[in-house]
Amino acid sequence: MKNQALINKLNEISQVDNSWRDEAIFYRNNKQWLDRSANIAIKILSTLRHNRKENRFPTTQKDLAEIMNVTPQQVNKMVKGTENLTLETISRIEKALDIQLIDIYNEPKKVVQEELETI
Repeated sequence: MKNQALINKLNEISQVDNSWRDEAIFYRNNKQWLDRSANIAIKILSTLRHNRKENRFPTTQKDLAEIMNVTPQQVNKMVKGTENLTLETISRIEKALDIQLIDIYNEPKKVVQEELETI
């Protein structure tokens, strides 16, 4: 009886770690924007590395944070590739680094142009 009480108490206080499962589900459900966020992070880090080689500002995440008027921690979140960036943030990064992160393809322009012609 004492053993059963101990087992019941241990079952009450023990916790099953399902965080790995939750992360896997999150990634599966958000794969498209997470992949894009990771690509943006790679582009940011590549540009900073290139700037260091070319001796151009900004060269570090801290420099980028200063230009964007955000904390270095916020930039660090961006370059981890898991941050859901807003269009405003993406635009600020593009301006600070003088790069293009998002390219609007010509195909949607054709569709809009065709729609305008029918009006």
